Amino acid sequence: MTYDLSRTLSDGYEGLGPVVSKLLHAVSPTVAGEFVRMQGQTQGRNVTTLLDGGIRFLDFRIMFTNPPGRFFERDWYCLHGTQTKQTALTYLRQVRTWMDAHPSEVVVIWASRHGDNELNGTRQYPRTTPAQRQHFFDGVVATFGALMFNSSQGSLNSTSFGELLARDQRLVWYAADYAESTGSSPLALDGRLIDNQLSGSLTDEAQGSREQAAIFRRASATRSVDKAANRFFLLSMADSPPLAVLENAALLHFLPFIEKQKRTASCAAALHIPTMQGWCPTTQMDLALLANYYSQATLEAAYLDAASDFPHAIYIDGIDDGGVIRTGTSPVNPLMVAATQADGVQAATGIGAHERTGYAYAATLVAANLKRMCRGGMSSGGTSTSTAHGVESWDTRGGSVGQLHGLCASLIAKLEAERAKFPLQRWNDSVHGRLESWPSLFG
Repeated sequence: MTYDLSRTLSDGYEGLGPVVSKLLHAVSPTVAGEFVRMQGQTQGRNVTTLLDGGIRFLDFRIMFTNPPGRFFERDWYCLHGTQTKQTALTYLRQVRTWMDAHPSEVVVIWASRHGDNELNGTRQYPRTTPAQRQHFFDGVVATFGALMFNSSQGSLNSTSFGELLARDQRLVWYAADYAESTGSSPLALDGRLIDNQLSGSLTDEAQGSREQAAIFRRASATRSVDKAANRFFLLSMADSPPLAVLENAALLHFLPFIEKQKRTASCAAALHIPTMQGWCPTTQMDLALLANYYSQATLEAAYLDAASDFPHAIYIDGIDDGGVIRTGTSPVNPLMVAATQADGVQAATGIGAHERTGYAYAATLVAANLKRMCRGGMSSGGTSTSTAHGVESWDTRGGSVGQLHGLCASLIAKLEAERAKFPLQRWNDSVHGRLESWPSLFG
């Protein structure tokens, strides 16, 4: 929900103790709120647009905190450094409205404070009580009601999508601090069931890209192991700034006229991308789009490689309209004025052709799922079904294997046409860290 961040630091800012978070919450709008928000925005499109684009997994980070500009009341807000302008339930109601309009779609949401599925109690949600956490979950249940997957009727790994649709249980809710936050409700799943795998980092893009490729190479085996354990295989293709980048970005933001060239060079050098010297990704969005530029190659290689497969879900930054991940240099709907002004500078340097370039992320994942289903259906004669944690095979509803082959070919052709609208594109822009032939994924 970082497309809607305020300038107010959340009470539960990751990495700060509750007392410091509370103090900064009161002064952040005028002192550091804009900079922290710049380091927190990972998305620029609202949740309805994300869902329209094919996104079906939401990394939903929440904290019980004072509303922006208020000090004598508290509620649950989303956060990523700073907190959202609206309450968390406001965004969930938007998800519910979308699901009502799309009755054949399943959405998975993982609620936590900062993407850690092991922490419980006040280690997960500082300065909160079990009653306050349970009250939020009661609001979730009131919002989605019977749409929520009910594990008392069977485990997720043995429930087919057909069954989910037949029961109209199309919202799967994973909760960090499961026992206290939900009262061990069958309408939620324990966040510890998420196999949250982190991939490589921009601080060593050559090694990071190979690590990502290796995860996709072993994804089929990982899916099988996780499915047997009723675990959800989640891969992060997001990235965070290394400390040197963050420090120099802060100095450039607060002291823009002091040693600007030196700090920019120091920031660029921390990312270890050959020839990149004169630009510092001073916002999380800048960094996200740079990471996407290299991640698109990993995604494309995994899609084309018969030995590779995909996880159950990926979380990734910088999603644009239509489920495209932006790989160019212009931020997706930046929240800050400074980024918009920077775009004008970038365009004037002659790289405007790739400001809004993107890669067909959602279409690629849908196509990969379809290929897996078609392989399963044709290998078994098309008699089984697809479970929520992995495709067993395709139910042809009495059709022949030949009919299935024709249907698969037709649907894959349509998806390839969608992918062709936003194909893998690489170019040389050494200033902004985009290189055409570096690194090698399998070297």
